[in-house]
Amino acid sequence: MADYWTKERIVEHISTLKDTNTHEKLGQFFDDWAPHYDKAMESMKYVGPSIASICLQKYVKSKDARIFDVASGTGLAGECLAKSGYTNIDAIDGSASSIEVARKKNVYKNLYVQWIGGDNKMDVENDSYDALIIVGAFAFNHLKSDVFPDLIRVTKPGGYIVNNLRARWLKLEASYADGKLEADMEKHEKEGKWKLVERHVKEEEDSDQNVVTFIHQVC
Repeated sequence: MADYWTKERIVEHISTLKDTNTHEKLGQFFDDWAPHYDKAMESMKYVGPSIASICLQKYVKSKDARIFDVASGTGLAGECLAKSGYTNIDAIDGSASSIEVARKKNVYKNLYVQWIGGDNKMDVENDSYDALIIVGAFAFNHLKSDVFPDLIRVTKPGGYIVNNLRARWLKLEASYADGKLEADMEKHEKEGKWKLVERHVKEEEDSDQNVVTFIHQVC
């Protein structure tokens, strides 16, 4: 099965995301892929989770800090955090099959199956987490900027939100393109909700794999 997930096959598979324009279709996409996802990302040498973990460590020093892995998928980011010594991590994702894969890694305390964004508010109390980590959740038909208020809501004042994505999505996803996504980030900063403390770009040999990470501190 690992040989099946060549780079070309993965790119072809990801391209079908443009057709997953409902939660039901997106959930089916990731439920079907969940058993193979980690192998596929390994074959792609996907560095998003490790980069996000390294960035979070710069700002969140306590290994007991309460961290929320938002749109966690199969738990790749959680694994990186656990390997770095963090012990108090929760996860949320809309794909039940992905959450079950993540659960078996034994790096999370609480795991939730829930779609988020727009009117779908997370079933989490205000000011619950010291930090949020979001890896690869902004892509075709994934999260939109309307999730920002909810991310801010569940993060403690002074806490950090580490969000990374493949840089190409800033051009390919219509709702992010032409600076729209970053303009929405700036809107919340002007409203005093959060402030950008770092914008980090990791360039790869294959430019399609470049990763941009936004780190905001909640006000």
